[in-house]
Amino acid sequence: MADSNSSVIIPNGHTFDISQFNFSDHSSNVGSIHSTNITLIVLVGTVVGLRLFVRASLVRKVFLDDILILVAAAFTVALAAVCIAGTSHGIGTHLWLLDFTAIFQTIQTAIQYLFVCQVLYACAIAFTKISIIASYIRFLPDRKFRIYMGVTSIVILGLWIAGVFVTIFQCRPVSAAWDFTDTNGKCINYVDYLYASSSLTVATDIALCILPWPYFWKLQLPLKQRIILCLLLGGGVGACIASILRIAKLHMLRGADVTYQAVPSLNLSVIECSLGIICVSIPPLRPLAVHLFPHALLSHRSSSARTPQHMPNSYDMSNMSAKVDRNMGNSKESETPSTMLWEENGVGGPGSFGNAVRVSSHPPKEYLKLNIP
Repeated sequence: MADSNSSVIIPNGHTFDISQFNFSDHSSNVGSIHSTNITLIVLVGTVVGLRLFVRASLVRKVFLDDILILVAAAFTVALAAVCIAGTSHGIGTHLWLLDFTAIFQTIQTAIQYLFVCQVLYACAIAFTKISIIASYIRFLPDRKFRIYMGVTSIVILGLWIAGVFVTIFQCRPVSAAWDFTDTNGKCINYVDYLYASSSLTVATDIALCILPWPYFWKLQLPLKQRIILCLLLGGGVGACIASILRIAKLHMLRGADVTYQAVPSLNLSVIECSLGIICVSIPPLRPLAVHLFPHALLSHRSSSARTPQHMPNSYDMSNMSAKVDRNMGNSKESETPSTMLWEENGVGGPGSFGNAVRVSSHPPKEYLKLNIP
């Protein structure tokens, strides 16, 4: 640590406390910012891009949760991009390793980047959770469950509006948040606000993970669909853990070495948003998996599909197969036995399960897909 006699320096007429600095520490968080955010940008962009491709090309229908997740992905990618751009302005570097002659200007610019990051985070996490709720509501029509989700949505929207408003107007005037020369500015304790809002965010994460479970259990879905649902909710748990870890790192924002110590919170913010987006986008990709691997996903009658009498909206077509003559527009019966398989109808999120049957011939190279309302 710095000697107590040198705890204050005066560059350009401004005082600066260095009593908490360890000048022997030459570590950097820049690499962590780059690797974490570039990886998440690629993952989020790829998964959401595939989701939209499936909707447009295979399902040929776009739902509300698709639009919401696209907005959430845009905010998340913007958040990650700003984090990366901030490394060119001091973020990830110890203060004592910055250019001493421009240190105050560098700190001001870095705080402005953190300012923007917090606004983008509030938007990204809100749209991600609202998209998840939209998927749940479309899949689970239960009235009581919809009321639960409606209340959760109100809390999420409140946190979003409050997050943006408090971040922008935490100081009066607004510029006092980063302008150290404004001695008349007044600011709230922003870190205390982050503790309060993050606690409510974790509560909504837990609600989104726990509330659907009883309703999913009642559906008695086939094993593969249960696994997909578990993966979806498991991803929600992962986002919840990231949010809890983020709370544990908030105390570092009180330190003087803010450009370096803010990095864990920044990375966890992007991780939290990205996990939510990726995991809620996995079930809508199943039509693509069926299209690419039809033998693996459509030929197992007993392991992945229930018999017709146990499945609503399904028909027994075991005595015939349908073959469409595309040239003539006629339907011809074939003597080849057919197999009825339960399949999703392309509805996004957890709503991707059910409401369709597939009739495939053996060998399964010709089939007719029936969408059932």
